[in-house]
Amino acid sequence: MTSAARLAESTTPDTEAARLARAVSRLVQVPSVNPFHAGPRAEQAGPVGEAVIARTLAEDLRRCGAAEVFTEEVEPGRPNVYAFFPGRTERLVVVDVHTDTVSVEHMTDPPFDGRVESGRVWGRGALDSKATLGVLLTLLEEWQRQGLRPEATLLVTATAGEEAGGLLGATRFRSWAMERGLVIDQILVAEPTGFRPVHGLRSLVLAEVTTHGAAAHSAQPELGDNAIEAMAPVIAAFVQENARLREMAAATELGCGTVSVTQVDGGSGSNIIPDRCSITVGRRIVPGENPAEVLDRLRTLAQSASRLPCAVRSLLPEAPDGGPAWPAFYQAPDSALVQRLAEICGTVPGVAPYGANALRYSGLAHEVVVFGPGSIDDAHQATENVAVADLVRMADALRAWLLPAAPEGKP
Repeated sequence: MTSAARLAESTTPDTEAARLARAVSRLVQVPSVNPFHAGPRAEQAGPVGEAVIARTLAEDLRRCGAAEVFTEEVEPGRPNVYAFFPGRTERLVVVDVHTDTVSVEHMTDPPFDGRVESGRVWGRGALDSKATLGVLLTLLEEWQRQGLRPEATLLVTATAGEEAGGLLGATRFRSWAMERGLVIDQILVAEPTGFRPVHGLRSLVLAEVTTHGAAAHSAQPELGDNAIEAMAPVIAAFVQENARLREMAAATELGCGTVSVTQVDGGSGSNIIPDRCSITVGRRIVPGENPAEVLDRLRTLAQSASRLPCAVRSLLPEAPDGGPAWPAFYQAPDSALVQRLAEICGTVPGVAPYGANALRYSGLAHEVVVFGPGSIDDAHQATENVAVADLVRMADALRAWLLPAAPEGKP
């Protein structure tokens, strides 16, 4: 039965479209707001973080026939969950889905009701990225009931901390997989890409720049040294650097790097000359750029522009090589997994400017792709939803990739 035919029957409770919608709805109803996005509304709904949904997932994955399920805390109360589903071969593929969501404080819709309405599932995480997780759980349950196995052994990885905090869950999963000597052929990282296989992502160097001056009464500014005024030419230098980068020739489809000043903090009173001012600077990096060299460039620009002492420090966890960030993710668009997913869905491969767990998986698998239903343009908004039609389409894509069938020798 085609996707369209199954969707047309979705008014009947037992259709696949209805089952997929219920599975996503159930996950949305389990709050899993990233602790960096905590607020009164999130805290009122239950404990902030990924612990509750991790417990729910571990139970679901066992019920769906996982041979092994592992729960590992990345930080206290913030677990990853890993589950192995034996395939008809020993080839290993991974579906990676992050379990945390962004803030709900700005939402105009009930964030966790998970209602199915107007052909969509509504609520925080419905799109980013509980849609893929709900579809996958539905398929695994169906395959267990029918006695089917995927062609390759499947490792489902539910990771914490994707939305903020430096991709902690993905970083830990990489170490976990390497410690066990796993040889991974393909990794599908679930994100809303409109069914377009994404084969490149920019990375991020995030820095805090602080100018240090001297406080004084604002009636006698000459007795102090204004740290905010000293920061103004630093900001101007970063604006100029962004313009310089935009004029550079791009080496890949990801284009050139960018610089953005995203936060400013300084001053302690309206009648006090500020003795410090801090800004947060985000530098998106592209393939071929070295994160350590990028941070050094930011430091040089800031210290050259400021007339006061100026400190620059990285705000992200160190990469394994001791650098301030991980490099950009990129692989050739003609790789087999990228081309297969594009063929299945009738889409064109591309790249994306945002970050995702794939930034931690370069070299961990032969092929890595970012892929899923819905558009990233609709993520992190005051309302969030995913079309039931897209859930049906995602189920078809996963079937075509994972190729469920009865093991040899079984009817």
